[in-house]
Amino acid sequence: MTAKDRSARKLEELFNAVELPQRGPVRLAIAIPGAALLKIPGFPRAARPVPGRMASGRGFTATGARTSALREAAELVSCSAWGDEQLVSARDEEIGPAVLSPEVLNGFTAAQLGDRIAWNERHRSFDWRPPRRDPATPIDWLAVEDAYGGPAAYVPADFAFIGRKETGDESAVAIGDSNGCACGADIESARHAALLELIESDASTRWWYGRRRRPLIDLALLDDASGLVTWLGERERDTWLFDITSDLGVPVAAAASSDPDGSDVALGFAARPDMREAGAAALTEMVQMEFSLATVRALGPTASWAAWRQAVTMALPPLDAAHAVKHSPATKNKALSPGAPLEACARADVALWFADMTRDVVGVPAVRAISPDLCHFKPRFARKRLLASDHPDLSPVLPNPEDQVTLLV
Repeated sequence: MTAKDRSARKLEELFNAVELPQRGPVRLAIAIPGAALLKIPGFPRAARPVPGRMASGRGFTATGARTSALREAAELVSCSAWGDEQLVSARDEEIGPAVLSPEVLNGFTAAQLGDRIAWNERHRSFDWRPPRRDPATPIDWLAVEDAYGGPAAYVPADFAFIGRKETGDESAVAIGDSNGCACGADIESARHAALLELIESDASTRWWYGRRRRPLIDLALLDDASGLVTWLGERERDTWLFDITSDLGVPVAAAASSDPDGSDVALGFAARPDMREAGAAALTEMVQMEFSLATVRALGPTASWAAWRQAVTMALPPLDAAHAVKHSPATKNKALSPGAPLEACARADVALWFADMTRDVVGVPAVRAISPDLCHFKPRFARKRLLASDHPDLSPVLPNPEDQVTLLV
C-alpha cells in the first residue's frame, strides 16, 4: 500500500464525509470529524463544526469530492491550536532579528488599524483586526523553517494556529486562518501545495483589489473530458476564465460566473503548475461558490453575503474587463516543474518560511507556508506587491483598495 493510500484510509477512519447535491459534472462534499476523533482530549474547538468552519471538497467523481473534503478537514484539524504546541514566550527584543512580528505578517496599514472598530463591527464574521500591541509585552512564538535554507525565524502563535484566538479577543495579536495551509501525501508535496495556496492568494488579491485588467482564457482550450466546459456553455449562467498570473510566472486562474444580467457573481481561484489544471480547478471552486450562493438565497444571507450580492456585478472592475480584453495563449504553456514555484519566489526575493503542522493523531503531512511579502486573500493592504506593476504590456491601475468590495472566497 502506498503512502497516499494509507493516508486516504486513515482519513476515512477519522472523518465523516457527506456528499452534497451535484451541480452538473461537479461533485461536492463536506467532511466533519468522526466521533472517535472528537473524543480525543484537547481536540480543538476550531476544528469542530460548531464555530461555522466546515471542510468542503469538490471533484468530478464522488470519490474525488470526498477525498478533497477529507484532506481539507485534515488540514483544519492539523493547523488548529490543540494547546500542546512547542512555543517560546518572549518579547520581540529577546528573539531579535529572527522575529516575524504580527504587524508585518498581518499586513494591515495604519489606516486599517485606525478603522478597526468600525471594520470589526461590520465584518467580524469574516475577518477581524486586532488592537495595537506593546512589543515589550511577551507573547508566544512558533519556530519556522526558512524555505531557502537560511536561519529559522519565529512567528506569533496567534498567527500560526487556527482558533488559538477568536475574533473579539482583545488579547489577540493575530487571528489564525487557512491562508497557506495544505496537506499532502508527503511533507514535500504538502509544502508544494501550501506554497501554491499563497501564490493563489497573492495573485487573486492583486487582481481584485488592484482592479487589474487581465486576459481571458478560452474555455474551449481546456480539457473537457469531464464535460464541465460543455455544461457551463449550455446553462443560463454566463462563465468567464481570467489569466491572473502574476510576475512570479506560476499559472493562476480566476473563474467568474453570473446570471445573464451580470448579477449574483460567483468566483473561483486556483494556482497550479499548468494553466489548464488551474483553469479547471478555478471553475470547480466557482461552482462550489454558486452552491453557497444558492444556500444563502434559500436560508437567508449573512451581512457579508448580502453586501456581496448587492455590490458585485460583472460591471464592477476588474470583472468588467470580461468583454474588453483579448484571450490569452497561456494554456499552451508547458507545465512547470515541481520546484518551479519555490524558484520563482526566490528570484523575486519573496521571503518564505514553512511550519510543519503535522499531527500524529491525523497522520497526514500538513504544512503552513508563511510570507510577509505575498498578499493575503483577505483585505490587508500594507503589502508593497498589492498595487505594484508586473505586466509592462498592461497599463497598471492604481486605485484605492479600500474602495473595493471585500473579496469573499
